[in-house]
Amino acid sequence: MLFIFAFIISLVVTMILIPPVMKWADKIGAIDLPDARKVHTQAIPRVGGIAMVAGSVLSVLLLADLNQQVIAILVGFLVIWGFGLWDDKCDLNYKVKFLGQLLAVVIVVTWGDVIVRTFPFIDGHIPDYLAIPLTIFALVGITNAINLSDGLDGLAGGTSLITISIIALLAYDAGGEMVVLISMAVAGSILGFLRHNTHPARLFMGDTGSQFLGFSLGVLVIVLSQSVNSAMSPIIPLFILGLPILDTMAVMGQRIYEKRSPFSPDKNHIHHKLLDIGFDQYEAVFIIYILQSALIAVAYFMLYESDSILVLIYVAISVFVLGAFHCARITSWKFHANDLAESALLKTLIRFLRDKGWLTTVPTLVLKMLVPLLLVLSVILAIDVKQDMAVLAVFLLIVLLGSVLIRTSISIILEKAVVYVIAVMAIYLLPVNETGLVYSNIINWIFIVLVIAFSLRVYFSHEKTFQITPLDYLVIILVIIVPNLPEVHLEDSDMGEMAVKLIILFYTSEAVMGLKKNSWNLLRIGTLTALSILVIRGL
Repeated sequence: MLFIFAFIISLVVTMILIPPVMKWADKIGAIDLPDARKVHTQAIPRVGGIAMVAGSVLSVLLLADLNQQVIAILVGFLVIWGFGLWDDKCDLNYKVKFLGQLLAVVIVVTWGDVIVRTFPFIDGHIPDYLAIPLTIFALVGITNAINLSDGLDGLAGGTSLITISIIALLAYDAGGEMVVLISMAVAGSILGFLRHNTHPARLFMGDTGSQFLGFSLGVLVIVLSQSVNSAMSPIIPLFILGLPILDTMAVMGQRIYEKRSPFSPDKNHIHHKLLDIGFDQYEAVFIIYILQSALIAVAYFMLYESDSILVLIYVAISVFVLGAFHCARITSWKFHANDLAESALLKTLIRFLRDKGWLTTVPTLVLKMLVPLLLVLSVILAIDVKQDMAVLAVFLLIVLLGSVLIRTSISIILEKAVVYVIAVMAIYLLPVNETGLVYSNIINWIFIVLVIAFSLRVYFSHEKTFQITPLDYLVIILVIIVPNLPEVHLEDSDMGEMAVKLIILFYTSEAVMGLKKNSWNLLRIGTLTALSILVIRGL
C-alpha cells in the first residue's frame, strides 16, 4: 500500500503544479521555440520537469526511510533540477550541462554508494578505482541518452514509464522496497505529466524533466542490478534502459564516422528516421513503445542468462533495428505508400462504404447498443452480488437520476462518472473462465465486436468525439502485459483478462459518451437498468 501512496502523491502533486508552472514559463523565458531540428511548429512551455521533480521528491520525502543512499539520490535529483531549470531558461553550453550532471552523479556515487562493481564476462567485483569512474561515465551517458531521445510528444516520458515499471516490478520480486518506492514516485510524476504531453503537446518536460528521468533510471537500475538483485546478468540493464541507449550509441557512432563532434545536433535519431520513412507522430511513438517493450521483455524473461547469449541477442536486435532503417533508406521505402489500402479493389470498397457512411454509422450503432447491453448482462449473469455493492448501486442511482432530471453544468460529468463506476462493477461481476457457463462465449464475442466497432469508428470518423493518443497506447500496453507476467502475484489469476476487458469497456463507453447528448440515451437506460438490478439482487 505504501508504494501505491508514493505513486498517488507524486501523481497528484505533479498534476496540481503543472498549471501554475505553465503560466510561469513565459515569465522566466522557458519556452521551446521551433527550429529546423524540431518537429513542433509553435512555441511551447518546457517546464513540465519542474512539477515532475517536485512530485517525486515530495513523495519520497514523505514515505521513504531516509537513509544515506536515499538522501544522496534526493540531493542528486535537486542538483539535476537546478541545472535543468537553468538550462531551460538560458540554453546552457553543453559543458555547463555536463558539469551539473557530473555533480549530481558524483554525489550519488561517492555519498550514496551507487556503483557498478560487476561487469560482463568478469568474475567477482572490480576495484573501486576502476568501478567509480566507469559508473560516473555510465550515469552521465544514461542521463544524456534520455535527454537526446526527447524528440516527439510523449516519447521520452512514455519510454521512461515502461522502463521504470519493469524496474519497480523486478525490485518488488527481489524485495528491494526502496527502489520500488522511488520508482513508483517517479512513475506517478511521469503519468501526471504525460496527458499534457501527448500529441499535439501543450507542455514539454524540458531538460529539467529529461535529465531527471535519465538520471533516475540510471541510478535505480544500478541499485537494482548491483544491490537488490546482484544475481542478474550485468548485461540486463542494457535491455532495461533499452532503445534510448541504442539510439544514442548509433547516432554518436554515425557522427564520429562522419568526422563530426559526437555532440553536434542533427536529425538522425530513431524517431527522426521513422518520420522520414512516412510514419506520423502517433505511429512513430507507438512503434518506439513497442520496441522498448520488446527489449524489456527480453530483460524480464532472460534475467539470469549468460552474458554471451545476452550480448548476441542485443547485437541481433540492434542490427535488425538499424538495418531496417538502412534498407528503407536505400530503397526509398515509405510506409503509407505501401499501405494495403492502395490495392485498387480494397480501396474502391473502402471508398464505397465510406461514401455510404456505413463505416461510421454501423459501428456507432453497434457501440450504442452493445455497451449498455453488456452492462445489463453483467449484473444479470453475476454469480453473487454483495450487499455493499447494492448500497453503492443505490447511491449511483440517486446521482444518475438527479443529473438526468436536474440539468446543471456538471450533470454530464456526473453521468460519465457513474458510467465509469458501473463499468468497473460490471467487469468485476462478469464470470471469468467458469466451466459450463453457456454465456461465456457470447460475452467474449461481444467484446470482440466492440473492439472492431470501436476501431472502425475511431479510424474512419471525421468527428473528433474520441481521439487515441500515445498515452492511451501506453496504458493499454501496461495493462495487458503487467497482470499477465508469470511472477506477478495477484490474488485473482484472471486479473489480466479482466484488465483487458475493462480497458475495452472504458474506451467504448467514452466513445459513446462523446456523441451528442441525445445519442446516448440507450447507455443511460442500460446504466439505470443495471443499477436497478444490482439493488434488487443485493438487498
